[in-house]
Amino acid sequence: MTPTPPPKRVRGTKPAAPDVAMLPGAVQGDPTPGTGATPATPSQQEPLATTTVAALRAMLDEHDRGIFVRSGLLADLMRRDPDIYGALQQRLTALLSHPVCFDAADGTPGALEARDELAADWARILTPGAACDLATDEILMGFGLAQVVWRWHDEHHAMRQTVEPWPSHAVEYDRFFCRWYVLTATAGRIAITPGDGQWLLFAPRSDRAPWLWGAIRPTAQWYLRGDYAAGDASRSAEVTGSPIWKASMPLGARLSDEGKGFIRSLRTMGRNAVIPIPKGRTAEESYDVELVQAQVDAYRIFEFLMRAGGGKIRLAILGQDLTSQNNSVGTNASSSTGENVTRAVVEAQARGLSACVTAAVADPRAAYLGAPRTRVRIDAEPEADRKAAAEAQTAEAAAVTAWEVLGVDVDVAHHAAKAGVHLRSTTITKAPAP
Repeated sequence: MTPTPPPKRVRGTKPAAPDVAMLPGAVQGDPTPGTGATPATPSQQEPLATTTVAALRAMLDEHDRGIFVRSGLLADLMRRDPDIYGALQQRLTALLSHPVCFDAADGTPGALEARDELAADWARILTPGAACDLATDEILMGFGLAQVVWRWHDEHHAMRQTVEPWPSHAVEYDRFFCRWYVLTATAGRIAITPGDGQWLLFAPRSDRAPWLWGAIRPTAQWYLRGDYAAGDASRSAEVTGSPIWKASMPLGARLSDEGKGFIRSLRTMGRNAVIPIPKGRTAEESYDVELVQAQVDAYRIFEFLMRAGGGKIRLAILGQDLTSQNNSVGTNASSSTGENVTRAVVEAQARGLSACVTAAVADPRAAYLGAPRTRVRIDAEPEADRKAAAEAQTAEAAAVTAWEVLGVDVDVAHHAAKAGVHLRSTTITKAPAP
């Protein structure tokens, strides 16, 4: 059976408002073109404030089975850790610093106008905060889910999209039926179809089980070890880091005026204090003080746990830990290698996000408006690669020109497309041969 195409834009026609019970914070919008589905409101959970070793292992077991209620809350809790926070900062800052480009997919009439309209509206469709939420969930959970909400705009006489990230704790995956589900505040657990115009699934590293690529799996236990180690180190410092004064007094001197004054001098001792210490003929008849402090190196175990945990976390999120170990490795080459690895990880994520928003946002918009499709591209390509591509294009053009001078009928459009040149039309007007 031939599927029914999504309806195109009808100027001046506003869709009927959905009849749903409005809750505080409910998502408001119009039915999705093509499916008619109304916007859903995610269920809410109390933030996770603490966890234990047993609870954390149970959360990770549920995560591996496709139940993300508690692992999603755990991912939010883990951002308290400075190593996780810093590694995420590096990843997200690098990703969001790249410009977003828009390419007309073909040379059909109106393609350039459609591209310019999408580019002008993109900052409202996918805000930097929404892009950051999607990227954060993809890093920690292995996937990021968002709802594309359609709302009528009176000025444009058409509906416009807004990408609203969906909390990962309100997502499940049924491995038996191979279906994604969301937990809603009004309709309970409902099945969804990513890419249907309403739901966007950002999972560039796996189509089969993307949650197994979440950094929460290899870092959660190290996060908890580091948290425990920091607390134990603080308690140990209170015990071993606070020395005491050992006072020696002659036998029976505690009740004498001289002994009481000596004790009083110790109790009220501050900075640059002076304590009178009477000396007798022997040590048993003399007063004396001694500062007693622990002489142990047990603190090194806490340093090891926190340092090892930080390295494992950076390795999982950044793809490397060489930039943080430069003080011990002692060479800038290691830092450069680490930076290149992280740059490649960010570039791969940018390519995945570009393909995702093109398929889930730009294509449904083009179908609804009846306009040519536009490809969204996050330009994360390194400057060196762009320079090499430009040099290759120049060499390709020079070769084509040289063959034409020799009288060879060269397919210029084919060579231009091979060199990566975007053509406005497949018809190429050749210049007259010299």
